[in-house]
Amino acid sequence: MSLLPYLAALGLPVMLAVLLTWPKMRSLVWRIMPFAPLPALALALLGDLPMNAQAEWLILGLHFGLDEVSRLFVIFTGLLWCAAGASARHWMRHDPHATSFGVLFAMAQAGNLGLLLAQDALSFYAFFALMSFASYGLVLHSRDTEAQGAARLYIGFVVLGELALFAGLALAASQAGSFLLADLRSAVPSDMAVALLILGFGVKLGIMPLHLWLPPAHGAAPVPASAVLSGAMIKAGLFGMMTILPLGGVAYSDHGTVLMAAGMVTIFAALLLGVQQVNPKAVLGYSSVSQMGILALGLGAGLMVPEAWAAILPVLMFLAAHHALAKGALFLGTGAFAAQTGLASKLGVTLALLVLAFILAGLPASSGGLGKEALKTALEAGSPVWLPWLSVALTLSGVATTLLMARYIAMIWHNPPKAPANPAAEAVLLPFLLVSAASVALPAVWGTLAQTVAAPIRLAPSGALWPVLCGVVLAAGVAVFAHAQRIGAGVFLSQLTAPFRAFGARADAIVAAKRRAARRLGHAVPKALGDTATRWRLGQSAIACLIALTLAVELGTTQPAETAISPVPQTDPILLQDLIPTPDF
Repeated sequence: MSLLPYLAALGLPVMLAVLLTWPKMRSLVWRIMPFAPLPALALALLGDLPMNAQAEWLILGLHFGLDEVSRLFVIFTGLLWCAAGASARHWMRHDPHATSFGVLFAMAQAGNLGLLLAQDALSFYAFFALMSFASYGLVLHSRDTEAQGAARLYIGFVVLGELALFAGLALAASQAGSFLLADLRSAVPSDMAVALLILGFGVKLGIMPLHLWLPPAHGAAPVPASAVLSGAMIKAGLFGMMTILPLGGVAYSDHGTVLMAAGMVTIFAALLLGVQQVNPKAVLGYSSVSQMGILALGLGAGLMVPEAWAAILPVLMFLAAHHALAKGALFLGTGAFAAQTGLASKLGVTLALLVLAFILAGLPASSGGLGKEALKTALEAGSPVWLPWLSVALTLSGVATTLLMARYIAMIWHNPPKAPANPAAEAVLLPFLLVSAASVALPAVWGTLAQTVAAPIRLAPSGALWPVLCGVVLAAGVAVFAHAQRIGAGVFLSQLTAPFRAFGARADAIVAAKRRAARRLGHAVPKALGDTATRWRLGQSAIACLIALTLAVELGTTQPAETAISPVPQTDPILLQDLIPTPDF
């Protein structure tokens, strides 16, 4: 295949970064910025796998290509960079440091896409370093005290990670006798090489204790930069492990145990740290750390039991896409919320953020719920000793994520990020809604995108609802307890019983009003009757009616008495002379 499509995919962001230094071209460049990832997206969507291109004339040789894993990473990464570029165009409209942000934004994008397309260790490391060091300027963008502290912490971990990664790649390449990533993956690198690679990629992935840079960087960077830092760039650590480590070939039990243990600690320790944050973007940063702990469980299981990697790999790809879209949309939604001015629009954005929060927490039938259930199924092929613990951790991670999302929703109302002056509210809202729609639709379109590796998600159960509900109940309980602590127990009890007291007072008032109305009615009715009788002269009428009634009764009782006398039977009359005896003369 020709090298031209790859050069176009990577050259367009670089060209835009160069043109931004020309003042007359800046307006045009910012209009083109959202479309910079389109050549890479077209290559991933329209190309036939596998794709490979090389240029042996460049130093040690330049190799680009796409396989099933890198193709899916390019799709969701490119989509997120498009949305972030559209948001950045309006977010930076009146920013005095907009040009430097745009240059670094485009260079970080070129590095992110380039490492996904690279097929040799030298190109991969060069693009990985370009992305990491360009992101330093994105974190430092505002130049305030918070940004400077976050940037210093970030660059320190970046240097540590880059040194470990370079040493691991060099050691693995020397042992494999090749710079090609496929050869490194199929070889058997030493334990030291694998440990260095895990350390280098673990810094970018943000698993504990290598996470310290991530939440402050997310909190300090502008919203469009935070979206790609969390949604796209930290996935470079996952992609590097999946691409370079000999997963599925050789067992590294010790490394797998350490990675799984770190993942389990990361899931829940990030909750304890995240709920203490007041910056909503920092809360989202700790949520990303927690989610990366879930991915670390799958990576550790694959290192420990190579036979399980074939089942784990498709699930990790889906979880990476799920987190990229959901978390990228949440960061963009944070900016969209800050840009709104009316209460109704803020409530609408909050409702959309709640949907994304439940998806991230693992709502049944959503990408979060399906991904966790599919990972539980895939881990059944792994270590039987770790399986019960991993299943419990994955289930309870829904509770942890729900609590972090509840904290995030509360903080965007209490402490929203600063929006630029005169923001284009609708223009900032549109990228957020597009990525949110992609996150919601991910389970439906995954079969079309993933094709041969979509079966684990298609066959996965929808997931359990109780972890999310438990998180909601706990969050509500914590909110009530915090409110009671803030205002005092006596005041809280008074507020708690106030509705009942108000209801009782209202009922008493209603009863008293009814009694007063009955007394008034008792006094008013006789008087009204008397007045009516006087007005209508009912006294004479009553006497006439009484006489008429008496006559009617009398007549009614007389007639039945006459009819009741039995008739006397008729006999011959007895004459008087018959009774007097006749004298005898």
